[in-house]
Amino acid sequence: MSIKVTQEKLPASRVGLQIEVSGEQSRQVYERTLTRLSREVRFPGFRPGKVPRPVLIQRLGETALKANAIEDLVQQSLESAIAQESIPAIGNYQLSSDFETLVAAFQPGESFSFEASVDVQPTATLAQYTGLTVEVAEVPFDANRVDNVLAEQQKQMATLVPVEGRNAAIGDVAVIDFQGILVESGEEIPGGSGTDFQIEVEEDRFIPGFISGIVGMAIEETRTVDATFPETYAQEEVAGKAAQFTITLKELKTRDLPELDDAFAQEASQYETIEELKTALTERFQTEHESEVKASKRDAILTALADQLDVEIPESLLQREISAMINETASRLSGQGMDVRKLFTEEVLERLRENSKDEAEQRLRRTIALGELAKVTETQVDDEAVKARAAELLSNYPRPQEIDRDRLNTVVREELLEDKLLEWFEANNSVTFVAPKAAETEVDAASATVETTATETAEEAPEAPKAKKGKKKA
Repeated sequence: MSIKVTQEKLPASRVGLQIEVSGEQSRQVYERTLTRLSREVRFPGFRPGKVPRPVLIQRLGETALKANAIEDLVQQSLESAIAQESIPAIGNYQLSSDFETLVAAFQPGESFSFEASVDVQPTATLAQYTGLTVEVAEVPFDANRVDNVLAEQQKQMATLVPVEGRNAAIGDVAVIDFQGILVESGEEIPGGSGTDFQIEVEEDRFIPGFISGIVGMAIEETRTVDATFPETYAQEEVAGKAAQFTITLKELKTRDLPELDDAFAQEASQYETIEELKTALTERFQTEHESEVKASKRDAILTALADQLDVEIPESLLQREISAMINETASRLSGQGMDVRKLFTEEVLERLRENSKDEAEQRLRRTIALGELAKVTETQVDDEAVKARAAELLSNYPRPQEIDRDRLNTVVREELLEDKLLEWFEANNSVTFVAPKAAETEVDAASATVETTATETAEEAPEAPKAKKGKKKA
């Protein structure tokens, strides 16, 4: 289909199109539409495809026939225009002309004009990609991590022993009866009572004021304890409200911790000696730390590159990225046993899309910036390197026959290309580690990611954690 096309560059990587179709082409499309409808529409007394034209026009109406023809004509004309003008289109087109006006003006056999717009691949440039100074927040290595893990394992494997001759203290395990009311109304708190409830006497357990009220209690003692629910408490009806709990301490226990010896290592892990276990934990945490350092450096470099990027991201590309993020989150939550079909209601999806815009845009800016860096530096990945890395990954997978090789090769190529580009950037710019700023270590309560928005919706009010006895292999 040969058509006349006039282009206009629009904001946000869109191209406006004014398209004119000849009278002969408008007639041909109209005729084809009538033929198609005569096959699709069922009228009593007529076989499919044998409905006479006058009957078809009378039954459907001339306006409906024209509307169908225009839909076909617009779709075919746009596809032809995009191919004819080599327009790098992405996403669906948007009709700029009023459809009802087009229907009223359409006459088969006469020239037909309309306006539409389409998103195109964004044109991007990097203002600077050498001589930059990038500061990377240091990721400190926790030298006490092995000791902390072993101490937690000791705690899990401990034997609970009844306490005699003293009152409750931090570190104990208490068995209590409790009942709570809201101070303002005197009403019982939903879920705010329990019998023979086992709780660890540790700070940050339950709500502020509850644990401190237990400390110092004697067995069989009953106390009235003041506590306040946090403003961010999951149950909105009690969030931020003052409460009173009547607590009776029924039992008090302490933990008899096992010795950190070879017997402990054999019970807690697959290692024969405590030294082997410590060595394995140290190596694991060091590897994890190296990965965290690499991720921190990658994040800083990609942020610096994105800051140098001049690009207008089209809406269709942004929405596609948001959908990908939501699908990733749905996959993770499904893997955790959540029913995402119930979780992702229309309301939740709307919130997810709104909350994801900034992160999606930043992800796109980073991807586009890396692509531009690859162009200007002419960086490529050797096919043999892709083949070798893919083979290595397949060798570690128990069922390699289930892997989509083309997809695997694509992912491997992207990862290897990113590694090469990050190495190039580090060699041609100043990348230094600095102590993290205080602001970077605080949680930004205003920020909302896809996963937190989704999981917050699924969560119910948290219960007071119970002390548990058992072993978990390190």
